[in-house]
Amino acid sequence: IKTSVPYIAGLALKEIADSGIIKYDDLKHSVTNKVGQNLGDTFEYAVSFLYLLNKVVYNQSLDSFVLAL
Repeated sequence: IKTSVPYIAGLALKEIADSGIIKYDDLKHSVTNKVGQNLGDTFEYAVSFLYLLNKVVYNQSLDSFVLAL
């Protein structure tokens, strides 16, 4: 369960909410540290899931995420 897309998405969403704006690599590192293992593609699926649900906005020029308003 710790490597499921919904769980990883929840961790990522909390990190983004706490940080306000967070770089992609920093977010991946933080989530990986909390789960304690290599996530493979699960992190990318989780972030894509949040993007598709319109929960986060990706800023390409800064390579970062913020919460969608």
